[in-house]
Amino acid sequence: MTKKQTTVMAVLAIILAGLMPSWARADWELPSVISSNMVLQQETQAPLWGWDEPGTKVTVTFRGQTVAAQAGADGKWQVRIATGKAGGPFVLRIEGSRVAVIEGVLVGEVWVAGGQSNMWWHEGGCRDADREKADADYPLIRIWDANTATNQGGWPASTPQRSVRATWTTASAGVVANFPGVPFFFARELHRKLKVPVGIVHIAVPGQAIETFLSPAYLASNWPDLPAPTNRPQPACFFNGMVAPASPYGARGFLWWQGESNASQFARYRVLFPALIEDWRQCWGIENAPFLFVELANFLKPQSRPVEDDLWPALRDAQLSALTLDGVWEVSAIDVLGAGEDPFNIHPPNKQLIGHRLFLAAMANVYGEKRDVWCGPRYRSVRFDGKRAVLSFDFVGGGLVARDGGELKGFSVAGTDRQFFWGDAHRDGKTIIVTSTNVPAPVAVRYDWANNPFGNLYNKEGQPAFPFRTDRWNLAAH
Repeated sequence: MTKKQTTVMAVLAIILAGLMPSWARADWELPSVISSNMVLQQETQAPLWGWDEPGTKVTVTFRGQTVAAQAGADGKWQVRIATGKAGGPFVLRIEGSRVAVIEGVLVGEVWVAGGQSNMWWHEGGCRDADREKADADYPLIRIWDANTATNQGGWPASTPQRSVRATWTTASAGVVANFPGVPFFFARELHRKLKVPVGIVHIAVPGQAIETFLSPAYLASNWPDLPAPTNRPQPACFFNGMVAPASPYGARGFLWWQGESNASQFARYRVLFPALIEDWRQCWGIENAPFLFVELANFLKPQSRPVEDDLWPALRDAQLSALTLDGVWEVSAIDVLGAGEDPFNIHPPNKQLIGHRLFLAAMANVYGEKRDVWCGPRYRSVRFDGKRAVLSFDFVGGGLVARDGGELKGFSVAGTDRQFFWGDAHRDGKTIIVTSTNVPAPVAVRYDWANNPFGNLYNKEGQPAFPFRTDRWNLAAH
């Protein structure tokens, strides 16, 4: 485009802006995620954006470079700027009709953490909170928290918002009790290992269904007739109020712990969960961005029957649909509620364990750390040999073990009548053989198929086996 054409376009933009109604005009504004003490994703072209008077030239200067953009007819401008290697603090300057000097900017690793209450749960309510508070001085860990410390109910909106009430806060003893526990524990381990700044963009809301975090564009294109819940937040409302103001902020990937509020719609979740991953990747503009999620934790009355057709195991099964996508990994929470703890506590206090498992998943799958296993055994295949079911697993590591050193527990088998009975299981090298005197010709095996199961299959690295089923029979959860 020639200089003359550029000038003409700028003039037209100003004229069109003058014809716009006053409510549609854009004044100077930056989203809260672009503010002092923020962390930018290292070694990337980080998106930065805001609003100014239409036609205004906006320049952004960072680490010795300057890029420019022009505010469009709606006032929005966006640039991408090279962040370089990890380090800081730096100063970022944005100049348009006004000037913003953003100080204390770090460059490192950034992760977006979303979901419902277990991803939201504050550090002050986690195990060993006082000890954790004493070990919370991490000036290179920053959290932009759109919810935990400000408004438990989140910030729903009927249309996508520009910003949300949040600030970048540095980890210290004085504030860490209000930080979301799982993201903080994950960030702490990542920082200790990589020796770089770590930033968390936190947008979890307690008690919310996955539909509330999907974009209006996705819902309109794919689920135009999705029924709205009665007396509950509407689909897309938290996307509008919290996700939209944070995207497309540069990040390495996503952390997710959610599903409890969708357990009664587990069949729908098989479609909506992969859809959310693709939707968020598109909104952030990061193709195949790493997405790490947590299975539903053990919860409610301890298992007493071989198979319990309840909502929690059905939703865990639905979560597996996400693993068909590239760059998606699951971590287990099947044992996070420990012995002697209240089985009806939907918020298990050991959030450190989940943060650690997410860290292991990230190191192995995102950061290229070489390790034999990063999670527990995952069912791979079954071979039915007369009265025996022979199970093979991935992530066996140093070998399969019973956690307590006793007999293996938690396995059940069924014949063609689809009636499950407890199975006798024993190790045979890297496989598990399951039989039952009540099932002379098994055709299906399930493991830990209950809300709060007691299976004890682990690998020698101390990670629990994921619940599984070998059948694809329709689930009749209740």
